[in-house]
Amino acid sequence: MTGKIFGTSGIRGSIANKVTVDLALGLGRALGTFLDGQGVVGVGTDARTSNDMLCNSFVAGVVSTGVDVIDLGGAPMPAVGAHSAMNGVSASVVITASHNPPTDNGFKFFKGGREFVRSEEVFIEERVNSGEFTVASWKDIGRISRWNIRQTFLERVKAFVLERGGRSDGVRVLVDAANGAAYNYTPDLLRELGFSVITMNSHPDGHFPGRPAEPAPRNLGDAMSFAADSDFGVTICHDGDGDRLAVIDEKGRFIDQNRVIALFARDEVEREGGGTVVVSIDTSSVIDELVRNAGGKVVRAPLGSLQETFSSNSDDIVFASEPWKPIFTRLGLWMDGITGAARIAQMVSEQGNGSCVRLMKTVPEYPILRDSFPCPDNAKPLFLPKVKELLVPRISGVERVLEEDGIRIECKDDSYVLVRVSGTEPKARLYVGAKTKKALKKLEDVARDVMKQALEESKSP
Repeated sequence: MTGKIFGTSGIRGSIANKVTVDLALGLGRALGTFLDGQGVVGVGTDARTSNDMLCNSFVAGVVSTGVDVIDLGGAPMPAVGAHSAMNGVSASVVITASHNPPTDNGFKFFKGGREFVRSEEVFIEERVNSGEFTVASWKDIGRISRWNIRQTFLERVKAFVLERGGRSDGVRVLVDAANGAAYNYTPDLLRELGFSVITMNSHPDGHFPGRPAEPAPRNLGDAMSFAADSDFGVTICHDGDGDRLAVIDEKGRFIDQNRVIALFARDEVEREGGGTVVVSIDTSSVIDELVRNAGGKVVRAPLGSLQETFSSNSDDIVFASEPWKPIFTRLGLWMDGITGAARIAQMVSEQGNGSCVRLMKTVPEYPILRDSFPCPDNAKPLFLPKVKELLVPRISGVERVLEEDGIRIECKDDSYVLVRVSGTEPKARLYVGAKTKKALKKLEDVARDVMKQALEESKSP
């Protein structure tokens, strides 16, 4: 493999032609070289069928440079991210493809609790591409040990959650673990916090027999039906490695991710008496509204780049999130659906008096639109500048224009339009939000018209 290896969220792809054993070996050797042949690396995996194959190859590469390895075994991404922040640990890596299909796998690298930033990824890519690695002598080859991080991680999360509230008196919670790595983390944590827990898809299986690993509404029909027909206060759904969190209320309705983010962000800002919330560019203005009213401010970052913000200044950041993926910065800098599950259940129990519906009434529900359109790769360089040129003059009440990852136009009434291009597909994506359906439709019509015109003017002759 040559060129760029990392995407917006680590490395993912088919084990047949991208995430191969050869790549795994090279990545291990590159990481050991990055660490100058010294230190300790933790390695965990999700439940995919290709994990042993890739893990063995990766570990061989790491120890060949002289770096020791702690094999964490099957472990969700939040636990592996937390491991990288422990004393004496140089870096940690989780082998996972998150919500991708079972044919895929991947790698995500952590250092000091955060994901690798782009400059660190570039170092890894350059070494894999060049084949220039540190090679330890026969007497300095790294050693391999094994450790189950589960109880240590859960105790740390439980302590964090109990700083924010108490134990439940038996509120019933349904957990859909997606046959993934959080199968014995989230349910056990909730039980230790006093909840009555029922599980589904709760045995690890890399074939994902219960449902696809992505916890999107289209994949959660069984959980939504079960929730609607039972007496659960809340239903919690994960992806394959536990960094994602989806929430379903007791009526079987999926809760929009922006409202979940807003709920968590408001809570952390209120606890801190202010502070900064960092969210990805594709999130809605309901977050801004709640954070602003609580005395904080919102900063937006490109999708897949929250760690860049953490590496420069994380002291004032009290919460961060991409859709599905909360980061409780006072606990650590990793995306954490497990801690998110415990917090939402605790908030349902205490603030909602056992009802997710009652809790979510405190967070406004505004109309939003997400759509995608064909956009050939050769049109992308001219497409976004043309969108900005055409779109900004046609929208009234513009407050600011963000160009971090696409073109996001924010208005004084908290409505917004975001147009961005996909980094992996020949597509452009449109996001629109407003407080009323009428206002949303007006912005949508203008944006669609502009995107069509910009695409025509951006195509190569």
